[in-house]
Amino acid sequence: MLLSEEQVRTPGSACATLPDPAQADSVADLVERLRRLKIWAGDPSYEMIKNRVNAAWAAAGRPAGELVCKSTIAYCFQRGRRRFDTDLVIAVVQALHPDTGYLTQWRHALRVVGGETDSVSQVQIRDDLPPDCDRFTGRTRELEQIRHAARTGDAVVIAGMAGVGKTRLAVHAGRLLHQEQQFDRVFFTDLRGFDPDPAQPPAAVLEEFLRLLGMPGQQIPRDLDARAAAYRDRLTAIRALVVLDNAATTEQVRPLLPAGPGSVTLVTSRRSLAALRPATHLSVDVFTPGEAIAFLTRLVPAGADSYAAARIVRRCGYLPLALSSIAAHMQSTPGWTLTDHADRLDERHHDRRLDTRVELALQQSYQRLPPDQRRLLRLLALHPGPDVDAYAAAALADTDRATAQTLLCCLRRDHLLVQTAPGRYTFHDLVRAYAVTRAHDEDPPPERRAALTRFATISTPWRERQRCADRVGHR
Repeated sequence: MLLSEEQVRTPGSACATLPDPAQADSVADLVERLRRLKIWAGDPSYEMIKNRVNAAWAAAGRPAGELVCKSTIAYCFQRGRRRFDTDLVIAVVQALHPDTGYLTQWRHALRVVGGETDSVSQVQIRDDLPPDCDRFTGRTRELEQIRHAARTGDAVVIAGMAGVGKTRLAVHAGRLLHQEQQFDRVFFTDLRGFDPDPAQPPAAVLEEFLRLLGMPGQQIPRDLDARAAAYRDRLTAIRALVVLDNAATTEQVRPLLPAGPGSVTLVTSRRSLAALRPATHLSVDVFTPGEAIAFLTRLVPAGADSYAAARIVRRCGYLPLALSSIAAHMQSTPGWTLTDHADRLDERHHDRRLDTRVELALQQSYQRLPPDQRRLLRLLALHPGPDVDAYAAAALADTDRATAQTLLCCLRRDHLLVQTAPGRYTFHDLVRAYAVTRAHDEDPPPERRAALTRFATISTPWRERQRCADRVGHR
């Protein structure tokens, strides 16, 4: 049984006694017992739990690159998750109650429910769209582009950084299109391309699509190409709206594109997926200041204090996810003024503390990067200026300009950097804050100092030597 936050905090409730993991019969039940264990242990912060876990792992000889961040700890307690990292859960339990017998109970419980993770991580397909947001804000240009693409039959790829509102835009646009065109079938699936849970493979998604389209299970082909052909054949005579959310690669999406002339596909991704053709590609940015104010005041009436509201949205970086989180906090603290909330965000910014939901979203993007891109992202965040070029990136990473340029382009493709002018790149404020934290957690102080020293010693002759080397390399 799921308990409310009020119930678990009430003296004499279930959390007055140590939660028993042996009684859990599902992943969701274990999550709930882990949440109750946290309350039982005095409700330490995620930061405190992280420090305890990392201290134990470091003492056991784990390298710095395998230590965890606060958002990863927070994800262990998140309701609705489908699977566990067993080693991490045991480490969290040990940080909350380091009793050997109790840890053994948790290991056994994790093994018992482990069989369930196979089923809960299987494909989940909806034959309708998720609920729309009744306070949808802005995106007028993007909605018109999606409408135009729908008329031409192109797939639409909606790309942007974590938390920018891609799924909300896709759902809202899909509902508008369905009202205007009345599709015969509507499909929605989260491909989980950037989630900690396993991504949904195209073959498994196609199997569920075919079942929903009426194909008996014994007739579904085993081969991916044959499944894709059968799927497209079934859609030739009908008009379908297909929303593929949270895609990671072009290969994950291409087999799922319908071929019928009246069908429309909307794809969301944190990557550009430029190789997906034919398609209309939209890059979704954060809100404008006016849109951010409108979004915030629709969730929480801001009253007459427009200056404090402007401070809040600016400190949130105009990012929809961050604005949603601060709105939730405002709704849960009715005695606070807008200025109180703005001051709180200033304090968190000074301490480099991100909202947990924002940090988790950025962590998912970060973990998908190869090691060389993760390292450059961390070092770029130490750069004191507003933007960088390939020469500065090369100095920070101690590599050549061509390699640095390639890495910069990859980070821009994944919407972790923004190109401000040809050859120049910058961070969104919240991405920079996240990357600085990762740099301090993963890069020893001597390495950070060495990177900044290399950057500080860049001179015009050094840049000229690099340019000469580039020219020689092109001959």
